[in-house]
Amino acid sequence: MSGWVEQYLDALRARDEREKAAIDVYRQCTKLQDQWAQAQQAQRMGVAEDEPQQANPPPPSIMGRGLRRVTSPPAPTASESASLAQLRQDLAKSQQERGEMSTKLEVALRELDTLRGKARVDVKRINQLNTHVTQLAVKLKDREEELRGKAKLIENVQDENVTLNLQLNMADEQAEKLKSENKELVDRWMARMGKEADQMNEQHKFG
Repeated sequence: MSGWVEQYLDALRARDEREKAAIDVYRQCTKLQDQWAQAQQAQRMGVAEDEPQQANPPPPSIMGRGLRRVTSPPAPTASESASLAQLRQDLAKSQQERGEMSTKLEVALRELDTLRGKARVDVKRINQLNTHVTQLAVKLKDREEELRGKAKLIENVQDENVTLNLQLNMADEQAEKLKSENKELVDRWMARMGKEADQMNEQHKFG
């Protein structure tokens, strides 16, 4: 195999090792989502089993004293669930496309190496394959950057939602404060206008 092909395959193997970080993030997100769904199911099953036991409680036992009900984490909002679902879908699609492009690239490299070993080499075909390999390498690099960006976006979406909620709460508090101040100003203005009207009425009486 040609030296440049070996170098390129080494670069691909190094890239695969770096990519494991993004794949692990995606798998961790999926694992957390599955754990949340399992906790919700366990809670529903625990409630269904506890209702008949409240009417006729069984005698205490050693095993019974060690059981605790599973509590689920706070359920995400509808917007958070939709955003995370879309991001995971995009990440999975990009991952699939990356795998397809990697397979095509490996096939192209093997075909290129076979053609180089033949006695009669089709120079035009080799040039086409070289161009194809270069294009696939560029697309693969772009896809890797996209995968890293989407994985980071999934990681940060919860923090962003918390920040937005805090800002919304602060805006609500500010609105209430302004509303109270505005009401106070209106009341003072109305009182002043009423007082001036009374004074004018008194002046007309004596005038």
